[in-house]
Amino acid sequence: MKKIKIGLLDFGIRENKMNSLLRVQDLIEYAIHAEALDYSRIWLAEHHIGDPTLTWNCPDSLVPIVAGMTEKIRIGVAGILIGIHDPYHVACSFKLYNNLYGDRIDLGMANGGVSQAVANNTIKADKKEVHLSFERKYKEVVHLLQEEDTLFENDQIVIPPFKGLVPQIWSLGVGYGNSMTRAIETGSNLSRSIFHFGSDLNYQKEKLSEFKELFYQKHHRKPQVNMVFSGACHETTQKAKRVIKDLKLGYDINLVGCKNLFQETILSFQENYGIDEMIFMNVAMKPSDRLTSIELINEALN
Repeated sequence: MKKIKIGLLDFGIRENKMNSLLRVQDLIEYAIHAEALDYSRIWLAEHHIGDPTLTWNCPDSLVPIVAGMTEKIRIGVAGILIGIHDPYHVACSFKLYNNLYGDRIDLGMANGGVSQAVANNTIKADKKEVHLSFERKYKEVVHLLQEEDTLFENDQIVIPPFKGLVPQIWSLGVGYGNSMTRAIETGSNLSRSIFHFGSDLNYQKEKLSEFKELFYQKHHRKPQVNMVFSGACHETTQKAKRVIKDLKLGYDINLVGCKNLFQETILSFQENYGIDEMIFMNVAMKPSDRLTSIELINEALN
């Protein structure tokens, strides 16, 4: 088996006594600590909910802040709800970030829903348009980032810096349906969630192998693939269960326990799903418990 890489996904959820700005400060400290533990990347999720304790809705503005406080860990958004954003602005921002911060910026795009009020204040249209426009806008972002010679020759459009490094693009999904087709068509990397409601938990290892072969045939390189799971790790399984007690979250919790259970389960994930990079969505609310989780998982896999 290959050594498993571990990254992090952050929704900005923390204990209620922390206000939004304290949570952002904790995010920075969390990212710095994760980098010291050699985590591969940290992704920030976009979400728009009517909650006064919300840390952020559009995390793209936090990407250069976290990147500026770190040196080697990859930073990104996964996923940006491209259906409510302008592809040109997204391409401009993330390409500039990637060239300012050492080619370590990730751009993951997701087809998530929003309320009608959010749709009114962004795309000025019915919220159904967020879903309907996703594939088109996704391809527009990829085109803007990858076809700069064509853009310049035909339309005198430049996404600065000209001839600069393009961020890693990730196609996100809860299975291997549209996200896999999209990744092959656009040359994107592939990320699969198993913690969102409705996620496909079937291994589909053969389908993944077929995807990698088709991707290589078209793009002459190997795609990066990872899988996102949620949970809490602590010194004992009892303590880990106490961390998630009374949590009311809008998604499943996949794994709760001690580092030995995490080691066993993550190795099982690698074997059964055929994926060598896992992204951990830490559901612990207290900053101290969150740090304990990532420290113990690091020990379990090293």
